[in-house]
Parts: sequence; C-alpha cells; structure tokens
Amino acid sequence: MGAAEDAAWRATYLLQSEVSLLNGWGRELRRTFGETAYLVGSALERRDHRDVDVRIMLDDQHYDDLAKVIDLETLNLSLSLWGQKATGLPIDCQVQHTSSANEDFHGRRHPIGRENPKALERAA
Repeated sequence: MGAAEDAAWRATYLLQSEVSLLNGWGRELRRTFGETAYLVGSALERRDHRDVDVRIMLDDQHYDDLAKVIDLETLNLSLSLWGQKATGLPIDCQVQHTSSANEDFHGRRHPIGRENPKALERAA
C-alpha cells in the first residue's frame, strides 16, 4: 500500500496507546467545556507530524463570554501544557469560535474524548 492509500484509510498516525491517552484527556476537556474536542492537522495526515493539534470549538457567544474573563492565549498555553502532561504528546491546544473555525478549516477533524458506548454498557 502506498503512502496516499495508507493516508486514505488511516484515522490517525498516532499509536493506539497515544489515541487512548488522548481520548482520556479529551473526556476531561468535554467535562470542562461541554464540547467535544477535535484532533486536527498533521497527526491525521502523516507519520512525521511535529505536534498533535487539538481544537475546542465554542459557539460565538460562549467564546466571547470566555474572552471577557480570561486571556485566551494564556488559556491555550495552559491547555496545551495540561495535554502534554496528561498524554506525553506534543499537544498544541486552542479554543476557537465555531463559526471562524468552520470558515477557515478545510481539513479533517477527528473527535476525541467521546464516551465509548460499549464501555458504558459494561460499567452499568
């Protein structure tokens, strides 16, 4: 299978153990923000990715309200460092307006941190 064919079927270029750690952290992000975080960027496209891009898209009002009470650059740095410590991956995490994220982004998004329905059934 060539590189283009490999990229066409592969969900991510992270190891399964890394995906598991990322999903665990993604669940914490979902509890914090009430939104699903997404893996985007080069970790979805190629083996030689430099970092692991995670985006949290908030509706415009939620984003604007948050920006009134916290410096978003500091928040993004804090989230990135939290993700790096929680997963051991070179996380670059950013909070974005949903509207501008949808306008500006044309790549793939892979949701992280969603609850596994089978795991929920076993826990019940």
